[in-house]
Parts: sequence; structure tokens; C-alpha cells
Amino acid sequence: MANVPVNKKSLRFLWSHHHPLHRFAVKTFNRLMRYVPFGLKYGLGKSLRKNGYPYKLIEPGKTVVQVGAPIDTLGSGRSRGMHFALCTGPTGIAVIIEPDSESEKNFTAYREKHGMPQIRFVRSGAWSEQKRLRFYIDPKHPATNFTEGIRDYSDAEMAAYELIELDANTVDNILDDLKIDDPYLVSITTNGAEPEILKGLTRHMEAGLPYIALACTGDKYVEMMNGYGYELHAHDDRGYTFKKVADENG
Repeated sequence: MANVPVNKKSLRFLWSHHHPLHRFAVKTFNRLMRYVPFGLKYGLGKSLRKNGYPYKLIEPGKTVVQVGAPIDTLGSGRSRGMHFALCTGPTGIAVIIEPDSESEKNFTAYREKHGMPQIRFVRSGAWSEQKRLRFYIDPKHPATNFTEGIRDYSDAEMAAYELIELDANTVDNILDDLKIDDPYLVSITTNGAEPEILKGLTRHMEAGLPYIALACTGDKYVEMMNGYGYELHAHDDRGYTFKKVADENG
């Protein structure tokens, strides 16, 4: 087992991220931050993240993948996908996998306005197989969107969501379509669908994908990743960063 840094998640995840007060605070913050200039909010965010995981792992020129990129986090300066793009720079590749058309439109606009050719947006859901998914969306708080069957919310909580259908594919297939065979890090932040999406990443994991980052949205993620041949490397701002265990047999 790696020498894991001090567990910082204890403070961040002591409270429920689904509590009404937390959701109200996040939505209010996101609305306010939309009016802050891109360079200011992402410049400050990059400075705050430069020594934290998984961002400190990403050097210019690397290929990174972000699964899940809601529009509200992008506008507020909290988008992991955008911060990955800033870390890898124009010589690298930042693949963003997200089904929302508004997110695609805004990522594309940022790419053109700020000269970020590294951004490659793929408008698609991600899953263990290529299929049609039923998906619940909250137009006022897209970061809480989730795939049907993943969350068990009360009737009152579900009142905020709309049900849609969308196409999904495996991350393995998406990377094949992009002709990318050497991703350095794949991050999945999808409100509980991480285990199912990982099933569609097995080819790249078996090929030696160095790092995987998962949002802390389910139980026994550490044990699950041990089964895939990954050990906990660090706690990060969304949950966990895992590292591929070296093959002792070479």
C-alpha cells in the first residue's frame, strides 16, 4: 500500500452534499461566480489546486480524461475538466465526456475564446456498454444529475428533476474513436455511476492506465479499485485518487 497523505476528506465529507442547506449554498455560489471573469476565477482556482491531487500529477503535454462536466461547475470556476485542460496545456489533450449540450456549447466557446486546442469535448453519457440511458437532470443544479437507478431520493427531492433519455458509450470506446491509447489519468465524477463506468474502462486499466480519480459518491470504492489493480494514492477535492499497482512480474 502506498504512503497515503493525511486524510483531508474527513472535513469535506462529514456533511451530506445532498442536504438542502448544502445545495442552496452551492447553487448560490455558482450563480455569483458566473459573473467573475474567466481569467480571474480560473487563475485563482489553478493557484489553489496546483499542490493538490489529482492536479499536481498532470504535467504539460499529458492526456487526461474527465467524465462528468456539468455547466454550473464550469461557470463557477470549479470545473475539474477545465482545470485539467489548464494543467495539461495546449501541448496536451483534455478529453471532456458529458452529455449536456449547454456544457458542450460553453466548453467550445472557452476553447475558441481563450485558445485552448487541448479541449476535446465528447457529448455522450458514459456507461459499461453502449446503450440508451434514462437520466435525471436538475436544470438549476446540473452537478447533481444522475442516471436512473443510481440514487434513491425522496419524492420531495425528485420534484426538482426532469427525466430524459440519452446515448451512452464506454470510455474505452470513446478513447478508441479519438485514437487515444495512452491516457495518463481518468477522472469520473458522476454522482454514483462510477462503478458502472469503470466496467467500460477495463481495457485501458489492463493496459496500464497510471491514475484514476473517483468522486466520493459510493461505498467501498477503495476495495473496488484494489480489485482492478489500483491502490489509494491520495484523497483529493472530490474523493479519491488511485494509482496503478506495479506488476512485480514485469
